[in-house]
Amino acid sequence: MARVFISYSHRDEKWKERVVRQLGVLEEQGIELWEDRQIMAGDEWEQEITQALEWCNIALLLVSAHSLTSDYILRKEVTALLERRRRDGVRLIPLILSPCQWKQLPWLSLLQVRPTDGRPLSGMSEHDAEQALSELAGEIHKLTQRGQPTAATGPSLPLPPDAVEIHLPRGADHFFGREVELATLDDAWEAADGITVVELIAPGGVGKTSLVDRWLGTLRRDNWRGARRVYGWSFYSQGTGEDRQASEEHFLDQAVKWFGVEVAENADPWTKGQKLAEAVAAQRTLLILDGVEPLQYPPGPLAGELRAPGLKTLLEHLARAGQPGLCVVTSRERLEDLNPEVRDADCPHGAVAPIDLGELSEADGAKLLHALGANRAGAAPVEAGDGELKEAARAVRGHALTLSLLGRYLALAYGGDIRKRDQVDLHEADTETTDGHAFKVMAAYETWFVREGEKRARELAALRLLGFFDRPAHPAGLAVLRAEPAIAGLTEPLVGLSPAQWNTTLTRLRQCGLLLEGEGSGEAAGTLDAHPLVREYLARRLAKEQPAAWREGHRRLYEQLKGSAPHHPEGLAALQPLYQAVAHGCLAGLYEEARAEVYRDRVLRGTGSGGFYSTRQLGAFGADLGAVACLFEMPWRRPAPALSEAAQAWLLNEAATRLRALGRLEEALEPMEAGAERLAKQEAATSYGNLSELQLTLGRIDDAVGAAERSVELADRSGDAFQRMVNRTTLADALHQRGEFAEAAERFREAEAMQAEWQPGYPLLYSLQGFRYCDRLLTEAERAAWRGTGEAAPIRACEAVAERGAKMIEWRLPTDSMLDIALDHLTLARCALYTARLQGRPPEAAAEPTEEAVTGLRAAGDQDMLPHALLTRAHLRHALGDPAGAAADLAEARRIAARGNMRLHMADYHLHHARLFPDRPDARDHLRQARELIEACQYLRRLPELEDAERAAGLPRRSGS
Repeated sequence: MARVFISYSHRDEKWKERVVRQLGVLEEQGIELWEDRQIMAGDEWEQEITQALEWCNIALLLVSAHSLTSDYILRKEVTALLERRRRDGVRLIPLILSPCQWKQLPWLSLLQVRPTDGRPLSGMSEHDAEQALSELAGEIHKLTQRGQPTAATGPSLPLPPDAVEIHLPRGADHFFGREVELATLDDAWEAADGITVVELIAPGGVGKTSLVDRWLGTLRRDNWRGARRVYGWSFYSQGTGEDRQASEEHFLDQAVKWFGVEVAENADPWTKGQKLAEAVAAQRTLLILDGVEPLQYPPGPLAGELRAPGLKTLLEHLARAGQPGLCVVTSRERLEDLNPEVRDADCPHGAVAPIDLGELSEADGAKLLHALGANRAGAAPVEAGDGELKEAARAVRGHALTLSLLGRYLALAYGGDIRKRDQVDLHEADTETTDGHAFKVMAAYETWFVREGEKRARELAALRLLGFFDRPAHPAGLAVLRAEPAIAGLTEPLVGLSPAQWNTTLTRLRQCGLLLEGEGSGEAAGTLDAHPLVREYLARRLAKEQPAAWREGHRRLYEQLKGSAPHHPEGLAALQPLYQAVAHGCLAGLYEEARAEVYRDRVLRGTGSGGFYSTRQLGAFGADLGAVACLFEMPWRRPAPALSEAAQAWLLNEAATRLRALGRLEEALEPMEAGAERLAKQEAATSYGNLSELQLTLGRIDDAVGAAERSVELADRSGDAFQRMVNRTTLADALHQRGEFAEAAERFREAEAMQAEWQPGYPLLYSLQGFRYCDRLLTEAERAAWRGTGEAAPIRACEAVAERGAKMIEWRLPTDSMLDIALDHLTLARCALYTARLQGRPPEAAAEPTEEAVTGLRAAGDQDMLPHALLTRAHLRHALGDPAGAAADLAEARRIAARGNMRLHMADYHLHHARLFPDRPDARDHLRQARELIEACQYLRRLPELEDAERAAGLPRRSGS
């Protein structure tokens, strides 16, 4: 028997009657209908609807703008039906009556609608509409033949313990409402309609983590509903301030190990993210990423974009490539990187479903207050639906954290009297942010603790200790804060407490809702935590009102953390205490000590030939950047004034190199320029050379030439033979890209003469300097190879450069960098490719060195140079009859160039695409974009090649060309 409930707006009465007529034909075949016109005079109509909602096993939702703007339908009927769908497997069938934005509602867009493809009935002819309704009736009749509708997934076998790893905070003890959001998550997990990523977006304290925790609880009870692996990670432990430079690397390090991904420890984050995505998608996996906003750009031009390249790669791959499982991401900000994949009217098959988590309804907020102990109005008891409770919920705009704190506060301080809520001055809270209300309740707690005197002194002191931590507080850290001598004005009530007294104090804070449990096992045993907003509030108060205590507390944590690790820890996880020590040392005002003794000497292991351990061995650029940020007053503009001028200049360069390695090139420019200006006083030519290279990558060729000329001037003044040689090649390269071929060649010859004088045993330029010179020597051969002309001079040039490349390989030592070795292979690959193309034969000989170059540059983690190898391989693959492989290499080169705003590489991508695929409809558009970039950047080295390609495409010759 199919028991069908019809949910509709009375303004759609005519459509409802037509539905009833079609279904009525099959009433004797096992279909029983209920709609609200069956309610008899004198019946309690709301009770009748409630009973019908519990009675049905199929629900028809007649969808129109009228029904979707009906508060009663959405709050009463839809909410109840979604809950029954989750609980009992009730089948919900949306029927689209007329045009409306139903696809924008995540809970609705994930359901299979009728008519097919969501075509509104109102746009059909009379006959077609009746045909669609008749087919719907037949579909419902078929359901009666299958027996009672059931939930979308059957029973699952329990997962082994090692298939589940969850590092998430506990959710709230009391949970009300959110039926629509829970149903949407169920649909995304169970439906096979291509949703692979769900975004839960809401301000802090609204209840994102609690919602995920509650949903995971239902999945756990159902043996995870077919999941093969479940992995959860919270980034909230890394802080929530807008200026915090949180790192993704600890997550990537732990996740790749847990998923069994084989990747080098020092691999770049893009590679780790890609490999991790492939592992996640290999099986039906549930991946939860909670609180990613520390890894997003704060409000501004890049607001919401991820500044964590590994995480960005992971999410983009899961969204674009598909997977059999689901990734749920929570954040305070929309993930702008995923916008192209969001399912909406413009992208009906998008794989990303955003859920903007609203505040709790007045009714649910009232229930929460009541459950937490706000159950009286004066002396009289009140029910959960009392109007004063609803008014209190409305006053704080349904903010879940505020309601939780307020309910417990009223229960403890005023015996649950809701009328005492005026003791919390919510009217002065920031009206633009709901967390302002939460801060007011926390201030009320502090006032109450103070008013209670000795009775609550321990709770107040213990609570304030949490302000020293931006992550769960470890027992060892808490112990040093409580140790003798007391921190004046802060920890006197805590000194000398017995374990029983300390535990009693913590229990009372938990009763207030101010303290959460840590994970409670392994290394996390005994940790204490609070909601991130609670930590933020406590930290602000301590720093502002008790600055001496603030510095002393952080000094103690700094000493404890740096003493808890070996002098030179091995691996990223073992370095975490030192990274934390840098942060606490800076907050204690110990900037120079934290910079030199911890970051430079222990994290980097020095800056000499065997130094830079964290980046060279571990690839931990993001973790380094997080530590470096602590040493700035304003990242990346003003280092801490307490540092010396030399230390500030060094720090600016550290920030720039880490930002550059993470692909954040525009951000790297400012500190690199500032560092160069400061170091110029010490004749540091290297800094201006680095600045020139960065400007060149960004397509600012004129600026690159200017910085390189400055580097040569400083190098000559210093008299350092190596600097004089290196910086001339930097200048020569910038001139080459600007199309000044003769001047560039002259500078390269000068540099090579200096190299021969400096190292007579190695008379040729080698490493990066040698690669640049070979690039200049191959300019004419490359152009000729694209034209396909078999001229003798370009072939001889390739042969001469190949001899240089072979000599560089011969000179290689085991200790040489992966980058230098890869560039040598790339030079040989280009020589072999161009020679074969000029001689009209297949370039098989170029295959091996090309693969060596691509593999080596990936391993080196150098995003600036990798597009060179990818574009060379695209050319090679196309020549060997593999256009799909060529297209894949072009696409990867474009992605790298786009995410780093590498405009020269982007110009090369467009030019290569047009030349490799000239018959495609977009070939001329690629040429147009190549010209725009070449002209804007003055990338005149490519102008002759562009003109050749334009002529081959039949484009008119431009004046002046």
